[in-house]
Amino acid sequence: MASKWSWFAVGVAAGLSAAAIGQELAKAPEARTWKGTVAGVPYNFRLEEWPEITNEFWNPESDKILVPHTIGLGWGVNFAALKRRAEELLGLSAGASDETTQPQTPIGV
Repeated sequence: MASKWSWFAVGVAAGLSAAAIGQELAKAPEARTWKGTVAGVPYNFRLEEWPEITNEFWNPESDKILVPHTIGLGWGVNFAALKRRAEELLGLSAGASDETTQPQTPIGV
């Protein structure tokens, strides 16, 4: 059985989707982009090319962790930026030398 919060989330998503579609249909046909924001939430109902879809989830060139979905409503996670941020917080560096990552052998053994 779904909780009240689940039904609330479904209702909000359905309402935002309907508002976004209504917003696009209110425009002249030649002005419809099917991409924008509604109530501050990004939406994109256009099918994009695969490189753009994969960039939503892995874009090492961006520092943004939350990015607008390439297709759909809301935000996705850029795991490349999340990984980089986690490494910074943990004090790890991407270019760590083998000396710091390899166990040291005691002298004379």
